[in-house]
Amino acid sequence: MKKMSKAARSNLLNIGIIVITLAAVLYVSATGGDIGDAWTAMRSANPLWILAAVGSWCVFMTFEAMGLHVFFRQQKVKIRFSLSLLVALIGSFYSAITPAATGGQPMQVLALKKRRIPAGISSSGLAVKFFTFQTALLSLGALLWIFNPTIVRTCIDEAKWIVLAGFILNGLTVALVILMAINKNIVRGIINFLIRAGKALHLVKDVQKLTERAEGAIGDFHASVDYLTHHPVRLFHLYLISCLQVLGLMSIAYCIYRALGLNQYTYWDVLTLQFLLFIAASFTPLPGASGAQEGGFYIFFQHVFPADKLVGALLMWRFFTYYFTMIVGLSAVIYDSAWSMRRAAGGEDGSPEPQGDGGADPGEKEQSRRP
Repeated sequence: MKKMSKAARSNLLNIGIIVITLAAVLYVSATGGDIGDAWTAMRSANPLWILAAVGSWCVFMTFEAMGLHVFFRQQKVKIRFSLSLLVALIGSFYSAITPAATGGQPMQVLALKKRRIPAGISSSGLAVKFFTFQTALLSLGALLWIFNPTIVRTCIDEAKWIVLAGFILNGLTVALVILMAINKNIVRGIINFLIRAGKALHLVKDVQKLTERAEGAIGDFHASVDYLTHHPVRLFHLYLISCLQVLGLMSIAYCIYRALGLNQYTYWDVLTLQFLLFIAASFTPLPGASGAQEGGFYIFFQHVFPADKLVGALLMWRFFTYYFTMIVGLSAVIYDSAWSMRRAAGGEDGSPEPQGDGGADPGEKEQSRRP
């Protein structure tokens, strides 16, 4: 039998990714909620506030991409914003369909690696982005709780222990990222464990070669993080970007509230409840925190939305905060896979990439590493 070429194998892999991701979307949609019912609810809503919900989502995703973009620019890695946005969408999609959002970052590293950005640098960027996002989430959530305690007592007094547990779990992940950033041995131990597991499962052939490559990635990872620790102002800039990103996502609930013709509660009331709900439910080990998000919305907002509008509000909110992300993210995944197939068809994986602004990829061949 004729051996399959590298380009053909790459094409087959990318087709497989598309098929698997489409199947995942159908599965999650079927088990997590009814998009059709959400659309029915939106038809009776104020279109201007629905447009505001779309705008809030766009703010969220724009600043998600901006955080990555600014980090790479700080690292002297020249990258177009369109590629940062593509990678942000890819990560959001895979985070939405995998348990505890574990699939997003590996797929982002892969997408960047195909554009010849070293895995160590991209991994450090994603780790810093995660750190700033979690820090922004927890700090803003805590401030809203401190300065708006009345809405918490009114709506979720009996569920405060769930929120506190969410603060603790999210805080532990921040501490873990900090520990990994300052201790090479922890990162090295995790990677060596994964390599040994891959060897035992016959997924890794050359352990020594892979270990050497991993050491290089670890060096890049810690060099990038060390670079930021010596420039706290730049790290603070990334934190501010994450604050704007989080506010964009959390503002969707208020847009839904006003879209249904309600105005009894203020923006800050709804924002406080939304922050605390996200903190409480974000680490549920199911794709998109399914079940916890819907149940949490019902508990946290049952005093905010009238009974006859609560389910419609839940469906609309879930559509914009989850399904809309999957739909737009899927288009980014399909685009990236199609680009990979075109690139493979034009030559081997290591062939030169197109130059200038008119290439197939929105950010390729724009990398230069600092000395």
